[in-house]
Amino acid sequence: MKILVCAKQTPDSTVRVKVASDGRTIDTSGVTWAISAYDEYAVELALEHKDRDKESTVTVMSLGPARARDALRQALAMGCDDAILVTSATAESLAPLAVARALAKVVEEVKPDLVLCGRQASDDDQGFVGLALAEVLGWPHVATVTKFAPADGGVDAWKEVEGGHEVWRASGPVVLTVQKSEKEPRYPSLPGIMKAKKKAIPEKDPAALGIDTNAPAGEIVKMSPPPARGAGKILKDGDAKALAAQLAKALREEAKVL
Repeated sequence: MKILVCAKQTPDSTVRVKVASDGRTIDTSGVTWAISAYDEYAVELALEHKDRDKESTVTVMSLGPARARDALRQALAMGCDDAILVTSATAESLAPLAVARALAKVVEEVKPDLVLCGRQASDDDQGFVGLALAEVLGWPHVATVTKFAPADGGVDAWKEVEGGHEVWRASGPVVLTVQKSEKEPRYPSLPGIMKAKKKAIPEKDPAALGIDTNAPAGEIVKMSPPPARGAGKILKDGDAKALAAQLAKALREEAKVL
């Protein structure tokens, strides 16, 4: 099976993000970048299949600025076979639909049997590109997938639903957007890191792909950090009944959640 994984580079989840002076973007100074969390699960899902089927190959691609090359090398170090970077000076400003169109062009060139994306990016949380990619390709799509397996020339996908899973079968190429699975993404190995440093990562310019970059897009009007969290309150004087009454009063009159 030939698998293609779409991975976006986003601020590492452990980084404390600061709002820039314009009030609409983040301050990227000192930010550590990594593969978006759900995309990392997509990479792991692909590599788990490759572990079971040595004939399978995994290609990872990303669209973004030049620094997105680091995210691709991270995926290569995890065990992906090769990588593709779609980049230009304006790549980061492309509308999500234009991103999906550019990625679709690469998919058409690579001709994978399966495309995996994270269910949503950890920076904008839109969850748009994977679905739009399936629409542009004209492929079926299954969301919130935690597992897949080849089946009758196609793919069975386990879709997470409330209280359990549904199993969907695609008879041909399909786009799956991945939810967190039971297995955490693997760490890059030292040999993998050394090999990844030596691998060439071909670049493609979105303009050279012949896509229509004019697409509607949302605009961030204002960005602000969450309000400071107040200090907690400890109730410890009195018996259990009196403490319960104090707690109920605090929840009703102070926290206003009752």
